[in-house]
Amino acid sequence: MKLQNTGLCCMKRNILFQVLLLVSVMVYGQQVIRYPGAVGKGSNDTIGKLQQEWLIGYYLKKTGSPREFIDGKDYYPYYLRSRNTPLLRADEDRSASLTINGRRYNNIVLQYDTYTDDVIYTDDSLIYDNQVRYVALNSNKISQFELYFKSDTLLFRYFSKYSDTTFNLQDGFYEVVRDMSTGYIIKHVSTTSISFNKTVEYRYAPVSYIRISDGFSMIISRKQFISLFGYRSEEIRHFLRQKKIRIPKADKRQITDVLKYYESL
Repeated sequence: MKLQNTGLCCMKRNILFQVLLLVSVMVYGQQVIRYPGAVGKGSNDTIGKLQQEWLIGYYLKKTGSPREFIDGKDYYPYYLRSRNTPLLRADEDRSASLTINGRRYNNIVLQYDTYTDDVIYTDDSLIYDNQVRYVALNSNKISQFELYFKSDTLLFRYFSKYSDTTFNLQDGFYEVVRDMSTGYIIKHVSTTSISFNKTVEYRYAPVSYIRISDGFSMIISRKQFISLFGYRSEEIRHFLRQKKIRIPKADKRQITDVLKYYESL
């Protein structure tokens, strides 16, 4: 009986694969359309490819693929003509983990697009049309993800007013540096400009926010930063001077040290 079940499973996989091939032939050459599901400015796709995408997802589901967390949309490297990439620390080796639908997946390959605010999954074995496929995962289902670099680890969570009515910033992914009585998060973001040769260029410009009481406030200047601590402002001013911390050029460790000191008062 066990051998029969195994044979039946293989038969189902072969049938699904044949369906994929059949649809590929049937839809070949259909007209090109623009659709909102593609990530990247000006991305085009065909009706046939959309149907193939659905079938590939169905095939992965039915065959018990270990990549069942793949749920999203095609991602196109729209920035290839630019000198800089909006992908966070793209030239550094990393591993990653992902928590989605309450389940954690380890040792996967993730990138984070600081311009589109997308978490990008890729795998050398995830090949379509002779190219490695990139998928922008469904943000609404991601609880958090971690990027493990050689020197440090970045933890990201998706913040929204829907899940937290007290959240006072724009919905999206933020790096969580500190989540105690005081909070410290970073929005990794890239802005754009047009170069002399009409190419879109990306400039990485992260923004730091701290929460002392109600809501997060952007760190803008030394004076504004100190004022956020209310009646403890003078102690904070003295601490910054003593530790030679320069705001807003302070790094994550220095900002964290200030928050820890404030909590100890």
